[in-house]
Order: sequence, then structure tokens, then C-alpha cells
Amino acid sequence: MSEEEKTVNFRVFLSESERTQFKVACAKTRTTMSQQAVALIREWLNTQENETPSPSNKGKGAE
Repeated sequence: MSEEEKTVNFRVFLSESERTQFKVACAKTRTTMSQQAVALIREWLNTQENETPSPSNKGKGAE
């Protein structure tokens, strides 16, 4: 992330038990919930970039 990028926040809605599980798991790995959420989101974004077909490949091989 460049210094020019602004950090923003957003809300995630979990059940109380899911939040507790996530908080405990983060504590066990000595990370914050925010740090772990960012890592998970970045990992997912990377997989999406790798799975997204390029415009030139759309419709090919799906016959």
C-alpha cells in the first residue's frame, strides 16, 4: 500500500459466538482482529485476480 492510499474502515456483522471465536483465534496467533481481517481480505482479492478471465478469453472453452 502506498503512502498516498488512505486507510478506511468498514463494518462486518458476525454473531456474538463467531466474533468471540475470531477474537480468541487472533489472540492465540498474537494478531489483532483488524490485522487478520485485512490479511484474509487481501488473500481473497489475490485469488479473485487470478481466477478472473481476461476479456479476450471470455466465452472460449465453455462450449
